[in-house]
Amino acid sequence: MEYKYKISIIIPIYNTEIYLEDAINSVINQTIGFENIQLILVNDGSVDNSEKICLKYKNLYKNIIYLKQENRGVSSARNNGLKHVEGKYVNCMDSDDKWEKDALLYMYNFMEKNYSEIDFVSARLKYFEASEDYHYLDYKFEKTKIIDIEEEPEMLIFHGNATLFKSGIMKKMEFDTRLKVAEDSTLLNTILLDRLKYGVIREAIYNYRKRNANNSAVQSSKWNKSWYFDTPQYAWNTLINESNKKYKNIIKYIQYFLLYEIKWRINCQYIILNYLEIKKHLEIISETLKYIDYDVIDTFRLLDSSEREIIRKIKEDVK
Repeated sequence: MEYKYKISIIIPIYNTEIYLEDAINSVINQTIGFENIQLILVNDGSVDNSEKICLKYKNLYKNIIYLKQENRGVSSARNNGLKHVEGKYVNCMDSDDKWEKDALLYMYNFMEKNYSEIDFVSARLKYFEASEDYHYLDYKFEKTKIIDIEEEPEMLIFHGNATLFKSGIMKKMEFDTRLKVAEDSTLLNTILLDRLKYGVIREAIYNYRKRNANNSAVQSSKWNKSWYFDTPQYAWNTLINESNKKYKNIIKYIQYFLLYEIKWRINCQYIILNYLEIKKHLEIISETLKYIDYDVIDTFRLLDSSEREIIRKIKEDVK
């Protein structure tokens, strides 16, 4: 199949005028050459000056597409952008983040070299602004390689914004519009369950803005009830069902995925939940732990001893 571009980048935009030009320029300045990139800007009902910025760049470059829609959320905006993709590979970055200038060249070359073996490759996720650390799951980037999750089930991947996918696969998929967070990790891991392999590139960096204002979708997720209820229902259950359908069991990788999600919930203060909602959420955790083996709990490198003890106790109480 012939492609017009090497890579398509979709940027969903909602009221991020103060960050947007940094994101756009990080794509324009890629060493792979901007002429090889299609940039799709999707305005999801912004009421600030985001549209003015988008139109400025659209008028400067023929390989920039501008789409405008009523506010329907990031998943809807990405799905809209996917309809217009003309690149061999596609990435959905966030409008407040930035790519290091050589990242897409590293990722494109890796995909070309390993096209028959994997469906996507991921860059390292490095925080900036409020933090300068690498992401909690950075341990899998010890070196550039292909990861086989049957052999290394703890090598979890969560961030679609730092990932380059085959566009042919992505154009057959949709981000789940019911999810406010975890929509990218759900789609990404649904794809991963087909081949059980993906690429990681130590040299490629995706700069993830950890805002000083602490108001991004991920940073504020614990203040949204959907994180406690919609994410388990539509994200966790999707992957549980996909694993069951393909392999007749919950494979170790998905068990580690679920355990990682539970880790962040067992010590929550549940400020926004009432008593009945807390009870319901803990019941969800208990039910999910039925799918997780004790050896997974005992070996997961990201649990400390107190977390391990709490999780084992919850699991034992629901036998």
